[in-house]
Amino acid sequence: MEKQNVKLQIPKYNFYIIRNFFSSIVLLLFCCSFILENDTRSNRAITFSEHIAPIFYSNCTGCHHSGGVGPFSLIDFQSAYNNRNAIQGSVLSGYMPPWPPDTNYSNFRHERILSNQEINLINTWVGLGAPEGNSNLTPTAPNYNTIGPQLGTPDLTLSAPIYSSNAFQNDDYVCFTIPSNLLTDKKIRAVEVVPGNLAIVHHCLVYIDPSGNSSVGIQNNCMGPTNGNLVGEFAPGSLPIAYPGDDNMAFGMSFPANSNVILAMHYPVGSLGMMDSTKVHFYFYPDQVNQFREIEINPIIQNLSFCVPPNQTKTVNDSYQIPNSSPVLSLFGVFPHMHLIGKSIETYGLNSNGDTSKFIRVPNWDFEWQGAYHFRKMPKLDAGSTIKASAFYDNTSANLHNPNTPPQTICGGLNTTDEMFVIYYLFTEYMTGDESLDLDSLSQNGMTNIENNYLYNNPIKIFPNPVEKKFTVESNWQKREIDKIEFYNLGGNLIYSEKNNDLTNLHFKKNYDKSKIFTSSSNKVGLIRIYHKNGDVQYGKIIAK
Repeated sequence: MEKQNVKLQIPKYNFYIIRNFFSSIVLLLFCCSFILENDTRSNRAITFSEHIAPIFYSNCTGCHHSGGVGPFSLIDFQSAYNNRNAIQGSVLSGYMPPWPPDTNYSNFRHERILSNQEINLINTWVGLGAPEGNSNLTPTAPNYNTIGPQLGTPDLTLSAPIYSSNAFQNDDYVCFTIPSNLLTDKKIRAVEVVPGNLAIVHHCLVYIDPSGNSSVGIQNNCMGPTNGNLVGEFAPGSLPIAYPGDDNMAFGMSFPANSNVILAMHYPVGSLGMMDSTKVHFYFYPDQVNQFREIEINPIIQNLSFCVPPNQTKTVNDSYQIPNSSPVLSLFGVFPHMHLIGKSIETYGLNSNGDTSKFIRVPNWDFEWQGAYHFRKMPKLDAGSTIKASAFYDNTSANLHNPNTPPQTICGGLNTTDEMFVIYYLFTEYMTGDESLDLDSLSQNGMTNIENNYLYNNPIKIFPNPVEKKFTVESNWQKREIDKIEFYNLGGNLIYSEKNNDLTNLHFKKNYDKSKIFTSSSNKVGLIRIYHKNGDVQYGKIIAK
């Protein structure tokens, strides 16, 4: 029998399948290797100097600097490195940076919040051993004045006399009336209250008596004047009040000549015999200001007529209807106030058509962090609209801030161990276009750069920021001094770069399109670097809306 040669016939399509299969495996292994290599490279590139310091300088060092209220400084690398584990835990838990308002409910200027990308960046940095990187690439650190006014040299400073607290069985409320001695009318652009003894000042309310008829001196058992305009405040966690403005529009308050200033102080039980001399710094606009917008502050919601029995919780509601004869208003800001068993507070507006404007929600009230919050965009309040508010109180032993063990009945009252349901509203008369007015741009462009003295003083200005479509970048460097401009994501990867060929003496200012910088919908934060021809670098942060 003749032996036959049998040749294995592989169908042509099967050969291509097998070849493509093995090719895919090789390509997949190559891509995985490339991704892992790039991921490792990206993680290794995360350093304090280039990535973490800009985050700290923008969000944290206002408190965490030498002499600040934070327990340690985040200005320098060594201090940040020594506290890296505390930083990681506080950031991941959301405990820091402190920002009580719910950002999903409403938004305010100068929010102290970190994006998820920034949180992940800090977490990864600590996980990699918190490397410093090239210290020459660390941006210029913000400078904080720890021994004088935070907003720079004031135009007028008034001090209360040295006072010994009388708070024995009840809190001590006292008013100090001080002559201003102003010879001409002024327009207030900022107010900073400086307690003489932080340990005993519960709060300070600053009023102006424009008549100048109030009796100069000390008035005991006084919560505030019967006639006066509220212009400033201090409470635990609050910052100086600085109003936005530029050459065409400025917000603030009037300070008539020969007015008296009244400091309404509150000293809690336990401060008996302790000394204080609180002072207030005023900052004025130039005498000639175009289109000055007067701000008023009023406690429109004010309810002390409630009690919370021991071991119970309670929700308290209140409302106020704006008179039909009132002019249309723009709401500039809001300042909620509660005491120790307060847990949450919320307020919103309801117009005659039933439309709702959300003002503020504080879901986890913290007595140590409160203050006036200024809107990014001012809500409009028509005549006849209703302002509604709700507050929740927890008088159980589960509330760690409860002043009584075991719990006792707590009612609305004036002492710190009583409760309060008060919300101050800052408003001005409405002008066409107020709803879309960018208040941050007013601060960055004009005469009220005063805010940058206690916020991160960045030489790069970006507006609007957060970015929706287009944005403008400005630098205090002249165009001829700049070598190039680069945009990075938070992973340190270069997104876009351009060489500067403009040799004019004008300061750098250029418009960019968001789509060029934020190429991915998941990328919400970008970093900009502007390189000087002498090797210096300016840094900025951009947030996508």
